[in-house]
Amino acid sequence: MHLKQFLSQWSLKKVIVLIVTLECIILTSSLGMWQWSRAQQKWALEDSIEQMKAMPSLTQEAFLALAQPHEALHRTVVLRGTWLTQDTVFLDNRPLNSQAGFWVMTPLRLNAQQSVLVQRGWIPRNSNVRTELPPFETPLGEQEIVARISEGPSKMFELGATEPEAFKSLEEARSLNIRQNIDAASFAKERGLPIVGNVIQIGSNSEGLRREWPQPASTAFKNVGYTVQWFALSLLLVALYCWYQIIKPQV
Repeated sequence: MHLKQFLSQWSLKKVIVLIVTLECIILTSSLGMWQWSRAQQKWALEDSIEQMKAMPSLTQEAFLALAQPHEALHRTVVLRGTWLTQDTVFLDNRPLNSQAGFWVMTPLRLNAQQSVLVQRGWIPRNSNVRTELPPFETPLGEQEIVARISEGPSKMFELGATEPEAFKSLEEARSLNIRQNIDAASFAKERGLPIVGNVIQIGSNSEGLRREWPQPASTAFKNVGYTVQWFALSLLLVALYCWYQIIKPQV
C-alpha cells in the first residue's frame, strides 16, 4: 500500500529529472574513469622511458641491426663515425633557460651506407645580428659519441622555411641552413644521405655546444586533476538530486 501511494505521487516531471540526473552521473563518472586511465597510461610510458634509459648502452653494431630504431627508443648507444660538417643545419626558436638559440643538427656517417642525424647541442642566438651564428667546433676524423635514440626534434610552428621577420630574406636563412623543423627522411632525400635514424648526443658540454636537454614534463597530474573534478561533479549531482527531490519536499 505504501508503495502504491509513493508511486502515485511521482509525476512525469520527476521521472524525467531522475533519468536526466542518472545520465549526467553516468557521463561524468565515465569521463572521470577515462581521465584516470589516461593518467595511468602516461605513468606507464614514463616508467618505460626510464627503464630504457637505465639499460646498458647499445653498441653501434646492435643499433644498426635494429629493424626499426624506434624499437629501442630512449636507449643510449655508442656510435663511431665522421661528422658531415657541410650538412649541418640549425633549428631556430629552440630556447634554453629562456635564452633564444639554435639546436645544432649534424649527420654522422657511420659507414659508406649508413648515417644518423645527430642533435649535437645548443648554441645561443645573437640578439643584435640574428643571422650571425656563434662559433663552435666540429672535430675532424673518426669520432665516438654517446647518444640517446630519438624520434627526432620536436616540431615547431612553421611559416614557410622559417619566420620571415627573423631574417632579411628566406633565401638568407636557407643559405645559412637555418630552418624551423627537420625530418630525417625528407632531409635524407634533400642531401642524398642514407640516414637510418635520429639520436641526441648526451654528456658534458663541449665543442662550444651545450647539452642541457630539457626533460619532458609529466602531464599525468593534469589528468588526475580532471579525474577529481569529474567525480566531484558526479557526487554533486547525487547530492543535489537527493536534496531537491527527496529531502526538501518532505521538509
